[in-house]
Amino acid sequence: MRARTARMSDASAVHRVIAHYAGEGLLLPRTEAEIREHIARFLVLVEKRNREEKVLGCVALEPYGPDLAEIRSLAVAPEARGHGRNVGDRLMKAAMDTARRRKIARLFAVTHRPDFFSRYGFTPGPRQAVPEKVARDCDGCPKGRKCTLVATVAVVCPERELLPVLSGSAKELSVA
Repeated sequence: MRARTARMSDASAVHRVIAHYAGEGLLLPRTEAEIREHIARFLVLVEKRNREEKVLGCVALEPYGPDLAEIRSLAVAPEARGHGRNVGDRLMKAAMDTARRRKIARLFAVTHRPDFFSRYGFTPGPRQAVPEKVARDCDGCPKGRKCTLVATVAVVCPERELLPVLSGSAKELSVA
């Protein structure tokens, strides 16, 4: 098994995996056309079978600027679940490693399973903790106040995280 950037030839398999969980209400639906348009944002975990690669799962890194990205569409193919392969864990590690290589300061996920993300250093909080996500996807969502999703946030590249604004005057902060 290995993780790699998704290719156009993976789009149908990625769509099938996401559609399965979207049908259960666990993921937001994505069209195959949308997946193809953003295929470079996806990572897949593949297993070689008879000279062909089988997609076992996928995850997308949705950019929200140079210092913030969303872990999105994290899904394990139903036939790959529960076989001791740790597909979800491998996908998370691949996504976090990719974010570090890209020097993305923070990752977030909006999820029904904050406990899963906590294992990787994500801290749960209200969706309003990620106003970029609320503005992009939540404001027009029909679930509105009935939504039970939780935002989880992790710093993956601390040297890129913006420093907080310091209060006080420059005179107070100067060293004599």
